[in-house]
Amino acid sequence: MRFQKILILPDAGPENPFQYQMIEFLKSQGFEVSVGEKKNLGSIYKAVNQFNPDIIYFDWVHSYIIGRTFLWSLIKSLFFVLEISYLCFFRKIPIIHTLHNTQNHGGYWLKWEQIIYGFFLRKCAKIRVYSETIRQEIIRRFGVPSGTVYIIQDIPYHHYYPDNISKKESRTYFNIIENGFTFLFFGKIKQYKGLEDLIRAFENIKKSGDYLLIAGECLDNNYLKYIKKITGNCPEIMWYDQFINKDEVQYFFNAANVVVLPFTRIDHSGSIDLAMSFSKPVITLKTGAATELLAHQDCLLFETSSTLESCMDLARKINLEEIGIKNFKKADSSNYHELLTLFQKV
Repeated sequence: MRFQKILILPDAGPENPFQYQMIEFLKSQGFEVSVGEKKNLGSIYKAVNQFNPDIIYFDWVHSYIIGRTFLWSLIKSLFFVLEISYLCFFRKIPIIHTLHNTQNHGGYWLKWEQIIYGFFLRKCAKIRVYSETIRQEIIRRFGVPSGTVYIIQDIPYHHYYPDNISKKESRTYFNIIENGFTFLFFGKIKQYKGLEDLIRAFENIKKSGDYLLIAGECLDNNYLKYIKKITGNCPEIMWYDQFINKDEVQYFFNAANVVVLPFTRIDHSGSIDLAMSFSKPVITLKTGAATELLAHQDCLLFETSSTLESCMDLARKINLEEIGIKNFKKADSSNYHELLTLFQKV
């Protein structure tokens, strides 16, 4: 037996491939799926009464808890706690949650957030995570029952993004020489993603024919100006600070030799999954979760910003194509079909 009517919250928009693919997959399996907007306080209550679901699936809930000031965070959290209590105690609607990160990326009001987030997690019937490392962490830190936590990967992104343009065509698109070595950063440009470290590391190790592509939207103009100022007028650093359309994504990945995601802190990254779906090696922060996923390319995982530079230099000397093939196979063999177990009645 399974729940039939699913409400998805919050709406990430049609341009978010993670949520879009999951919704389409659930619909293909015969579920009735509704998506609730997240605009004002009380949006959870409004969506539940509008769609009358059998079960509610939450993605990112930190935005329901954290505001720009602590006072606004208190107000948002109060509404969130009241709405979750309404779901559990009055409507008795089961809650499912995908835990993307254990804390907000900005590091705002962390102690307060942990209290409210812990309350929410303990009210969930089932929680989906991406690694055993994070599974054990939330069981220990938040007192979540172990039987409610499932490790289920995402639907591979090569089911969503086109990939029919060659490396040569992609490099021509960017006017990059065919035998040059190209590093790629891809994803929304935010402070926790360590772009300052990436830019400095590239400038220290670059050789003739090296390029750095930085692609992704930035919603903080002051931060964008700051990191662009760091680059100076370096012609080998190519900026595409905008939303990258679905059909253009393949040009960036197929032009690159290696993807560099120099996070300062991360639990799970869709950008890593995306790189793997394009058969690319990934230089990124060494965490327990990253080590589980990328054990076969451990030499490209850095522990500090100083070792980021070493990993980037090493990338020129190893067989990146072989690593990329292994990454694709890992992404393609994900257990995403087990998403269906989240919606089965206990």
